[in-house]
Amino acid sequence: MKKISLIHLKAGHKGKVIDITGGSNLAARLMSMGLYKGKELIKLSHIGLRGPVVIKSGRTILALGHGPAAKIILEVTC
Repeated sequence: MKKISLIHLKAGHKGKVIDITGGSNLAARLMSMGLYKGKELIKLSHIGLRGPVVIKSGRTILALGHGPAAKIILEVTC
């Protein structure tokens, strides 16, 4: 499977989180939002060149900044 950053995933495609490279603070913050290793998500949109990334994880819709989104590594599933 192909491994890419969340910002490189195309809108409308699914991915499975395989790594969070930002350290323990970022991992803890994302886990409190329901985003952790093994979780599947769908990228809804990416606003601008360095704007927020909107994802859907389960029944939750999140908007992540460009920096944290770049540190989420996915395995493309569809």
